Amino acid sequence: MKIFHKRILKGNAFLFLSFSAISLCLLLLVSAARAGRENSLMRNNLYSGHQKNFCITGTEENGQWENVIPSLAASGEAFAIYLPVPSQEIPIRGVCLQGEVNLPPMVQGDFFGFSTSWTDSPKMVLGKDFQDEAVPRDGSLSYQLGGREFEVIGIMGTEGDSRANHMIFIDFRSALQMAGINADYKLDTPKPSGIREIGQELCSRFGSSANLFLVLGEGREEPFLTKLLSSGAIMDTMYVMVLCSFSFSTILATFIWLRFRRQLFFSWFLIGFGKWQEQAEIFKRYSRPSGAGFLAGLATMAALSLALPDIHLSVSDIFLAFGITLGLGGVILFSCYAYYRRKL
Repeated sequence: MKIFHKRILKGNAFLFLSFSAISLCLLLLVSAARAGRENSLMRNNLYSGHQKNFCITGTEENGQWENVIPSLAASGEAFAIYLPVPSQEIPIRGVCLQGEVNLPPMVQGDFFGFSTSWTDSPKMVLGKDFQDEAVPRDGSLSYQLGGREFEVIGIMGTEGDSRANHMIFIDFRSALQMAGINADYKLDTPKPSGIREIGQELCSRFGSSANLFLVLGEGREEPFLTKLLSSGAIMDTMYVMVLCSFSFSTILATFIWLRFRRQLFFSWFLIGFGKWQEQAEIFKRYSRPSGAGFLAGLATMAALSLALPDIHLSVSDIFLAFGITLGLGGVILFSCYAYYRRKL
C-alpha cells in the first residue's frame, strides 16, 4: 500500500485508523465530561446541589468558630462552609474548605485549601472579570476590598460567560469580620451523606453557646434503581460502552499488526535479539502509526470545536486524553504482544 508515493507497512493503516477513532472518542468524552461538570457547577451556583442552609443567631462572639473549625478539620471529612458577604455590586462569598468539595474552574493559581481558607492573612480567589483590577505586589497579586488588602492566590473563570467570572471568594475569617457571626451559611460536602455527619458535628460543637438552626432531614438513602436510571449514570454508562467498543477494535487491529510482523520476529530471533531489545523495537514501530493516529484524532477534534460552538477543547483535555491514550495503548500492545509471542 502506497500513500503519496510512500510505502505503508501492512497493518499500520488499521492501527492508524483505530487510534484516530479512539483518540477522537477520548477527546470528545473528556471535553464533554468537563463541560458537564462546569455546567452543573454553574447551574447550582457553584454548590454541589445537595448543600444545606443553616443560620446562627443570638451571639456576637466571632471567636466561637475558632474552636469549631479545627475540630471539624480534625475529623478528616471533606466539607465546605460558605458565608455570603452582603454586597450590592459583587457576589462575595467567604469559604472554609477542607478537602475537595466543589472546585471552580481555575484560569491561574489554585483555589482555597484549608490552610488558605482558615488563616489570619487575608486571601482571595478572584473572578476572571476582575483580574485587571488586581495590582502586582511583592511577587503576587493584591486586591482591595472593603478597605482591606487581600492576596490573590488564584483567578477562576471559564472561556465563556459564567457565574464564576463575576464572583469573589475570600477566606472565612475575613468573611466573619465583614459579615459577623450572626448570618446565613451554607454547608456543602462531596456526598449527600457527609452533610448529616458534618451537620451533627456542627450542632454538637456550638451547643448552647449560640442558636444554630440546621435541618438535616431523615438521611434516607436514594434507592438503587433511582441511582441506576439517573441521567448522570446513563451518560457515564454510555461513555464507558463507547470507549470499550473502540478499545476492542484497537485490540483487533493490534493483533493484525503483530501478525503481519511474524517474519520480523523470526529474523530477530535468528540474530539473537534479547527480550528487552525486541520489546523496545516493537514499541518504537508501534508508536509511529498510533502517535500519528492520535494527532489525526486531535486535528479532527480541533476542526469540530471550530465548526460547532457547543464543543470546547481545552489544553487540559488534550493532555488528559493523551495520557489515557498512552496508557491504554501501552496496555493493549504489551498484553497482545505477550499473548501472541506465547502462541508463536
